[in-house]
Amino acid sequence: MLTMLLPGKKFTLVSFGSVLLTGVLAATVLTAVPAAAADFPSWEEVEQAKHSLQATEGQAAEIEALLGELSADAGSLGNAAVQASADHQRAAEEAETNKRALDVLAAQRIEAAGSARELSEQMGALAAQTYKTGGMDSSLLMLLDGDAAVGAMDRLTTLQGITDRTGSLHAEASAAANVLHSLEEREAAAVQAREESAAKSLQLLADAEAAAATAEAAVREQEERSAVLLAQLADLRDTSVQLEEERLRGLQAEEAFREQQEAREAEAAAREADRKRDQDQDSGRGGLTPPPVEESPGRVIIPTPSPEVPQPSPVAPAPPALPVPPAPKPAPAPGPVDDPVGAQAYAAGRLSAFGWGQDQQRCLVNLWQRESGWRTSAHNPSSGAYGIPQSMPGNKMAAVGADWRTNYRTQIEWGLGYISDRYGSPCAAWQHSEDKNWY
Repeated sequence: MLTMLLPGKKFTLVSFGSVLLTGVLAATVLTAVPAAAADFPSWEEVEQAKHSLQATEGQAAEIEALLGELSADAGSLGNAAVQASADHQRAAEEAETNKRALDVLAAQRIEAAGSARELSEQMGALAAQTYKTGGMDSSLLMLLDGDAAVGAMDRLTTLQGITDRTGSLHAEASAAANVLHSLEEREAAAVQAREESAAKSLQLLADAEAAAATAEAAVREQEERSAVLLAQLADLRDTSVQLEEERLRGLQAEEAFREQQEAREAEAAAREADRKRDQDQDSGRGGLTPPPVEESPGRVIIPTPSPEVPQPSPVAPAPPALPVPPAPKPAPAPGPVDDPVGAQAYAAGRLSAFGWGQDQQRCLVNLWQRESGWRTSAHNPSSGAYGIPQSMPGNKMAAVGADWRTNYRTQIEWGLGYISDRYGSPCAAWQHSEDKNWY
């Protein structure tokens, strides 16, 4: 990182030695290899397993494990794609910063060159004037008559003024030349930083596109293989694909919600520990520095008017089973769709499915505005939280759908389920966020 101090301004040129390049990205993408086709049971094996209860349960457990592996592999690749996109976004912003700094330096260098040229021209003009006036020793005045002495004195005064101005211009021209030389050196460094950052940004863009393509391919494979595995599981247990899918999603969602709550609590505890440590350090310095305001790092904070939050009714410790989101899911989009207006409209239409009235919508809007600005692609680089509800990490939302990275509907379904499971209502979650700055 190169910091430049110029008259009245300060600019920072970002060198890509400072960019956190995720070199593990390629390794993550390449190592998360799904199970081979031979590892999946055939329909013949499923039929054979139905001859005994023990074999049936063993085959069912194997299928459930394979479904879990498919989800985990796709989730890992999705997280890698999220990180790759964040790396590219950061690199693009740094490249733009370098470009703006270079533009300013170039303008200042042009201005400095003009000043140096103008001073040089003035020195040339004064040198010519000195030549025309001619040099004169003041002792010669004693040899001249009165009129001649007065004229000579005028010329001597003029010459002295020219000489003084010449010295002043020489000093100014020398300083201008030094400034110009310094600016030229800094501009050369800025050109190099801009070229490096632009090249790295392009490379990270290619990495992000490759990671996204790999993640989308994994999602498609997961959906195709999961459909067969769920059908086999339903056949083994003499149920239906829908019931088996609901049962497994419920188990996965319960585990994801528990881990999400633990992650949120751990993040809050870490922030509180940092705050206390800073407060203790400030006390040791005589309390000159006020304690820092507790704030969730990296979140997208968009100020909104604080609503009158209704006091939530007591919520039973074990809420009823979560509603199953409507199926089937649409095919994954090529990339995340950031549509805050559409996302809020969809969320409003899903409140009744969780037993809530439209009075909860205002709390929900404020809650997720604070968390993510209702952006599907919102990413917190410090915690790894992703999406509209800020799942930590994003692939926990795979409990609702494999397209969690790109589909705001999937994210909202997961987020509403999380709120229902942990707080009972959006207004209760919003009140907790107001009190603790997290939910």
